[in-house]
Amino acid sequence: MFLPKRLFEQEKEPEVPTPPTIDNLEAVAAQNELNSLLKREDISINAVPSNEEKVLTVFTHGYGSSKWVWIDPYFGSHGWLRDHRNDPPLRSYGWHSKPPPSHMYSPFSISVSPLVFPEGVFNTLKRNGQEVLAYSQRDPFGDIDISAKELEILLNGVKKIYGERKIILVGHSRGGICLRRYLDLNTNPDIKKVITLATPHLGSNFMNFRVIKQPIIKILNDTNFKRFWDITGTRKAHDINHEQLATNSKYLFDLKDREKSPEIEYIVTGGTCPTFANFYTWSMVKRKVSKEIVNRIFHRESKIVKKKKVTEVKKEETKNYQWVAYPNKFLSLFEKRVIPELNNGDGVISLRSALLSTAIRKYKFNKNHEEIAICGQTKKLLLKEIKLTQKET
Repeated sequence: MFLPKRLFEQEKEPEVPTPPTIDNLEAVAAQNELNSLLKREDISINAVPSNEEKVLTVFTHGYGSSKWVWIDPYFGSHGWLRDHRNDPPLRSYGWHSKPPPSHMYSPFSISVSPLVFPEGVFNTLKRNGQEVLAYSQRDPFGDIDISAKELEILLNGVKKIYGERKIILVGHSRGGICLRRYLDLNTNPDIKKVITLATPHLGSNFMNFRVIKQPIIKILNDTNFKRFWDITGTRKAHDINHEQLATNSKYLFDLKDREKSPEIEYIVTGGTCPTFANFYTWSMVKRKVSKEIVNRIFHRESKIVKKKKVTEVKKEETKNYQWVAYPNKFLSLFEKRVIPELNNGDGVISLRSALLSTAIRKYKFNKNHEEIAICGQTKKLLLKEIKLTQKET
């Protein structure tokens, strides 16, 4: 089997995520105090208590994810971030009577897109002088009400240690629904904006399936599988709740956060790139050609007369084909189906579901579901919205 050389030249995969560096001693002390107050160890925050005029941006991750999607995206995205947009173009193997490479056993090979290791939005905002907080939900697969209560406890702790702050809530995927449920249950005048990234406000068809919960929970907590969603090994899956995020879910329909807090600005984003898995199959496509064209190409092996009549053409030469290898997206078969999430969405959430109708500003990015949480457009959007909030009295 032919394997592209670049497959072996990829950067070595890191084994553990890299925590954010916080240089300010006052910020480090406050972070430790917040974790101690809430009896946690996973809260990362670079805010300085004395900077009460600064906006604090709080990040909430999505289904089965963790705070690392904001800090170290390679681990937070389960290692699925790959450079699928810059894969090799078509490759011609020329004219052969057998599938090239003719000395190999198989006429095709698998090419995996190179890994990418982008800077997380947490570190980007921190580097630009902003104050940010990220944490890992204790049960990212379970009841959204439990995650909303967890956020309530977190924000109450933030207020005790950091005082009155303008707060921007940012949620990716399921995290955006957690934010909305929190605001449905609580009134918090400190919240100025809610920014949702690829959030299924109208649900997702991928959440309509039924699962046998106990076996799935056991698999999620298995040591070999757990590293894909909990690299640090500090959490445990207690429940599986996908019904709340299903299409036409009553849970989503009953959310009244916008009615209860009309003064809060909602900014939403959705993706339009369904390529999520980032695998490419190189298939050999054959195209038969006429005897005359074959003889023109292989003139050294053929006898051509002046009147362009072909004579004494070897029988095996008529079997020559042009073999071309082309990149075939892993999800291309599914993309052809009329599924909103794949036909007009980010591969997991449809654009219609992500762009909440009552939002004050809506953005479409040509990114897949995971890329939206870490892409450059999102970073620029967040910096812009933070600065706008900072200017407001």
